[in-house]
Amino acid sequence: MAGASIEIRVDDKVKELFAGMQRRMAGLTPAMKIIGETVRTSVIRNFEEGGRPRWKPLSPATLARRKGKKILMRQGFAGGLAGSIHAKAYRDRAVVDTNKIYAAVHQFGAKKGSFGTVTARVREHVRRLASGKEVRVREHTRKTKIPWGDIPARPFLMVQDEDWEEIREALAGYITGVSP
Repeated sequence: MAGASIEIRVDDKVKELFAGMQRRMAGLTPAMKIIGETVRTSVIRNFEEGGRPRWKPLSPATLARRKGKKILMRQGFAGGLAGSIHAKAYRDRAVVDTNKIYAAVHQFGAKKGSFGTVTARVREHVRRLASGKEVRVREHTRKTKIPWGDIPARPFLMVQDEDWEEIREALAGYITGVSP
């Protein structure tokens, strides 16, 4: 067959480059660490900005108890939900999570009474009526729904669109051996 051809040979430097890429692909833990921290930082920013997109505002009853604190930030980053976010890197994945048992309720929301009812003990107290008259209320029990009202979903564990470029750069930099 007549025609033209070109022969391409891979020299030792290119073979070393490919071998390095292959080794790095087998264990992506360092890249996953960067990715996990990227997403963790983004999740923390979700708390700082009140959600991205914005979370539904607190109910008037909750606002009265909170005295101006941000949503999901009662303790700020010192022991509350926002402070419990951490990242863990593995060979093939990164995980960003929290150990707080109530995190799922905030992430997905909950309907009034969806966790059943409890019997609560009400201590003896004095109740002031609208007329100004005070009435002594004896100790008693009452059934209370858990939660006592609807809790809207306030998704905080999210990868934002703007995070993907940094994630791609981290992976590409690690695999090719060029720092991001």
